Amino acid sequence: MYEMNLHRAESRFSLRQDNGLSPLHKMEPRAKLIAIIGFICLVTGLSSFSLLIIGAAFLGILITLSGLSWRWLAGRLAWVVPTAACLILLLPVVTPGELWMQVTLGPWAVILTRQGVQRAFLLILRLIIALLAVILLVGTTPFSEIMLALKSLRVPPVLVQLIELAVRYLFVIGDELNRMYIARRARCFKAGRSLAATYTFYTLGQLIGTLFLRSWQRSERIYLAMLARGFTGSYRVPGHSTRPAGRDLAWSLGILGTALGLRLLELGGLTWIISYR
Repeated sequence: MYEMNLHRAESRFSLRQDNGLSPLHKMEPRAKLIAIIGFICLVTGLSSFSLLIIGAAFLGILITLSGLSWRWLAGRLAWVVPTAACLILLLPVVTPGELWMQVTLGPWAVILTRQGVQRAFLLILRLIIALLAVILLVGTTPFSEIMLALKSLRVPPVLVQLIELAVRYLFVIGDELNRMYIARRARCFKAGRSLAATYTFYTLGQLIGTLFLRSWQRSERIYLAMLARGFTGSYRVPGHSTRPAGRDLAWSLGILGTALGLRLLELGGLTWIISYR
């Protein structure tokens, strides 16, 4: 029952194939999860552009070794574009600092600061690194294995269940929305192209309200079905019966060691070594 409920989420969130033979595919999920989370925490706190680029390049090497599709990866990285655009447009304007550029828009003049531009690109690099790390994790590990790893690492069960149900039924609600959209088109509905098309907003409001009601009714049915099957707040699932092997620990330490090395370099670790000698 557990595997059936997560099959669809796993197919959406993972590129792992049955014949995945890369070391990262074979890596024990708990060791991989700890390594990736540790890498994100250490590297995204860096303030050096060069070190952040090195961290992104290291993740690129791992993704290449794992055999993941770069085309699929580019599609996932496209999620960063709206956030990156907002950062580039807003931070140079709202961040005080040295004048970098002045844009004149009629009677208004927009001042862009050098510190704001640097801060925007710094945050974008951090966001890309975090997203690459998450893609590497879900691309080489089935979603069900990630959830089992979280349970084994004593993550609060309520949080794990919320993640499972949210991921599972997010796509169910998406399919419901798609069916409603097809039904609208079958009834010859065409959205207006201006704000004056009030019927478009009226129809959109109906669609959102109907989707909310259907989602609420579905959640009630699911909850009652779970209670009818004896659900008491937790359910038994098969756990990890083996411990991480030596190669799993080696890969995990390699990933964490790289992140820690970049962190030490920013803190002046190379200077410490030279002065010690």
